[in-house]
Amino acid sequence: MELTGRGKTLLAVSVVVGLVALAVGEGDLLRAALLALIAPLGGLVLLRWSRPSLESNRVLNPPQVEAGQPTQVRLGIQNTGRGRPPALMLEDRIPYRLGNRPRLVLERLAPGARSVVNYTITPGTRGAYELGPLTVRTSDPFGLAVSVQEFPLTTELIVTPRIQPLRSLLLPGGAGMSSGESAAHAVAITGNDDIAVREYRHGDDMRRVHWKASAHRGQLMVRREEQPWENNAALLLDVRRGAHRGELSSFEWMVDAAASATVRLSRDGIDPWLITAHRDFECRQGDYSQAMRYLATVAAAPEAPISHLVEKAQRSRSVSGIVAFLGHLSAEEAASLGRLAKRGGACTALVVDPVRWIPKAPSSRPDPRERAFAEQHVAAVSALSNAGWQVIPVVAGTELRRVWTRLGAWRTLA
Repeated sequence: MELTGRGKTLLAVSVVVGLVALAVGEGDLLRAALLALIAPLGGLVLLRWSRPSLESNRVLNPPQVEAGQPTQVRLGIQNTGRGRPPALMLEDRIPYRLGNRPRLVLERLAPGARSVVNYTITPGTRGAYELGPLTVRTSDPFGLAVSVQEFPLTTELIVTPRIQPLRSLLLPGGAGMSSGESAAHAVAITGNDDIAVREYRHGDDMRRVHWKASAHRGQLMVRREEQPWENNAALLLDVRRGAHRGELSSFEWMVDAAASATVRLSRDGIDPWLITAHRDFECRQGDYSQAMRYLATVAAAPEAPISHLVEKAQRSRSVSGIVAFLGHLSAEEAASLGRLAKRGGACTALVVDPVRWIPKAPSSRPDPRERAFAEQHVAAVSALSNAGWQVIPVVAGTELRRVWTRLGAWRTLA
């Protein structure tokens, strides 16, 4: 409990007036000063005697929301004491990025009564936000003293990236993603493995020769063990801090794009496999909640080599295609990614153009270091394209929905 600004002012004025009254011998003025002094002190005594006993809880609806979408916060307050406290001022502490702290007034609560107040917040950026603690203030009738109670309970709000509306693509063999149909050309499954054949190559074990197929085709054919065709796709997200531009605005673009692609594929019956250098998530049967929670808080890291992405992608048994969301590349990193295209599948890379991400004024002088940086990036992108990747450049202002339909025809990876 403490005095408010009004109470402190009245207390100070009363003391000063009382001292002046003593100095000049004015009894009436002294009595007025004493009466004025009683008011703030009486407010403190009144609050101590009527201090409320309260319990609180906080509920979010929903507890996980997409950036730009509202969520409702419900604060429940119950009077567990025997008295009826004055009006309560509620202030819920929220991060500054969510706006101003909400202040709500709750009328006097009867003993045992419970009341619920609501407020709405609309987070603009992804992240994990902590709401609370809740502060409850009670003041005397004249606003001279205030009692403050703080409830340390906090609640986490998960804000996922913005999901952009994307069109459905077609799977190999004419199977539509949105239809959920399986590929018509998938090899028949026998046991745990698929049996297929390919042309004989120098060094192949002769025991793997498939004589019936060889006789049918007129050339040596060998057995090839194929993994069962799976209705899924790999999404690679580059989280290297040094690979992105515009104070990491390009990184945020890539995170939103990866989230949008994950949701689109899941809704179309595809099982997306989200991969970063540190984590990976298999979203099966339309459940992408864990991937979204991860994308809500993923941050660019100084140590997140492309080679880790490639290693994790190579563990896949079978995917319908690969879509990579990449930043600036070196020749070595492009060569590492090129190994994925050699598996025979459709690989598409949305690559940040680090030079054109933020256009410079025409009058600005060219920087030799920037020119060398651009040449390195162009060479890496060219090498990636020559390795079999479809490369789509991304600059500031690029709309994902416009480049999404440019993804190449998908076919099963061997």
